[in-house]
Amino acid sequence: MLRAVLMFVLIGWSFQLGAAGQTVVIWMKNGDRLTGSIMQQDKDRVFFDLPYAGQLLLARTQIERIEHPSPPEDAAVPAKGQTEAVHVQKHPATGYSVDLTAGKKRSNSRTDNLGFKTTFEQRDDKLRLTFDGKYDYETSNSLKKTHKYLLNPGADYFFQPQLFWRTKVDYSQDFIATDYRNTDLSSGVGYSFFDTAELRVEFIALAGLKRTHFKETAGLEIFIGDRQSLDFRHAQLEWDLRYLWPQSSFEIFSEGSYLKPVNQPVNFIKFGHEIDVSSGLHYYLTERVRLSFSVDFDWSDIDVVLNQGLAISVDSRELHQKLSIGAKF
Repeated sequence: MLRAVLMFVLIGWSFQLGAAGQTVVIWMKNGDRLTGSIMQQDKDRVFFDLPYAGQLLLARTQIERIEHPSPPEDAAVPAKGQTEAVHVQKHPATGYSVDLTAGKKRSNSRTDNLGFKTTFEQRDDKLRLTFDGKYDYETSNSLKKTHKYLLNPGADYFFQPQLFWRTKVDYSQDFIATDYRNTDLSSGVGYSFFDTAELRVEFIALAGLKRTHFKETAGLEIFIGDRQSLDFRHAQLEWDLRYLWPQSSFEIFSEGSYLKPVNQPVNFIKFGHEIDVSSGLHYYLTERVRLSFSVDFDWSDIDVVLNQGLAISVDSRELHQKLSIGAKF
């Protein structure tokens, strides 16, 4: 009887440590990919060792699948008459999120706002497809203060697990501003220092062309003539930072870009730079539902240069604090 009990314990212990020390790839349900070694596992948990982050405890409910590396070519002898090896097709990881913002402010003025933001990401070993969309509507004393939307599709091609090439389009439509439509096509190299379920650190250097359209009633004919649009060549730096605080429901994030024109299409308008930053905190009520607080800052540095060399600043600066509820899948 004692021998049977010992055999049962040894079999269970072998099952838990069956894959210990072997390098595997774990795909999480939120789209993240982890590469490391399984130190211990059971039906509910996986103790996973990352070379750069130490040991993690992963719940089975958060894991999409576990991929084991293919055996070396000389480790398996093909069957007689077999000419091609059989490979398991890797399915892409997909993740998306939605956030809804609505609020009222009553002080010296009555302010109402409504916002919607969605993100989509699909990735396999070589290609990552992304799409961001945002809509903002705000009134102050029943007058429109903000009414715009942004669409940002893009694609990243990975030469190596961390080095990639990004191509993207930024399209924005503003129903109130003088520069009512902006289209930006850019491309450049990026580097992913970390990209796990807990930590993402990515920087991208881009170059491209930005076209700005102006309203016909804007009164800018004295500066740009008969043209209703201007083209700017530019260099740009983007970043995407995210950190999930260990053993907590808090995640801090910061994403944005710094754009610097390399040409000035007209002498009377000097476009200095453009900064877009969104930073804040996510608090996960459940595995998918979250509350978010963010501070968004947009700054376009623009000067109108007069004949005497006098420059008049017509900067556009917007600072918004937002509290939203959303979900991540």
